[in-house]
Order: sequence, then structure tokens, then C-alpha cells
Amino acid sequence: MIKMEDIVTIAKMDSEKRKETMMKLFSDMFKEDDSKKVEMMKNLITAMNKTDDATYIGLCTTNISIASGMEDDELKAFVALRMKANSELPADIRTRDLNMIQSAMGKVPSSVSQRLAKFMA
Repeated sequence: MIKMEDIVTIAKMDSEKRKETMMKLFSDMFKEDDSKKVEMMKNLITAMNKTDDATYIGLCTTNISIASGMEDDELKAFVALRMKANSELPADIRTRDLNMIQSAMGKVPSSVSQRLAKFMA
């Protein structure tokens, strides 16, 4: 299983390797119970807060791409998990995370961002 503390290393990988690795990480994460999933996502967001904007946005863009391939029920659960984890973080980390997601949403096709946005409301 990929360790959450490796997330910064993963975020700096080339896009294909990053996507492959994040898909594995999410697959492992989704096998956990809900409280563990939230904790893992909070750890991911907290670790990414230590990176520069370009690295953070790059990982968000990769994760949006992965999420866009999910069925609606999976996507809804993923977005809910992400939003719950974000809501439990300190305000400065929470705000930056939302800003980075917003920036990443602007870098993906509008069909992808619109699909995700309907589950974020």
C-alpha cells in the first residue's frame, strides 16, 4: 500500500506515472472504512499544503481526471469524502485546498469540471 507521506513524491512524478500511482492509492483508500478514508484524505491534503502551487494544482488536475472516469455513485462518494476531509482541516489549509481545486478545475475540459461541480454543490 502506498503511504500518504509519499504524496509529495507522487505529486512530482510525470503525469502518467502520477495518475497510475494515484489510481492505486485511491483504490486502496476506498477499501477502508469511512473514518479511515477521511483521515487518509486529510493527510493527503495536509501534505500537499507544503508544496508549491504548480505541484498542488498538478496533483489536483490528475485527481480530477481520475475522478471523471468514475461512475456517478463513485464520483459522488469521492467528492463527498474530499469535501468532508477539507471541512475538518484548519481554515488556512482548507482555503488553500479549495483555491487549488478551483485552479485545477479551470485546467480540465469544461465537460469534466461541470460533471464534478454538480456533485460539489
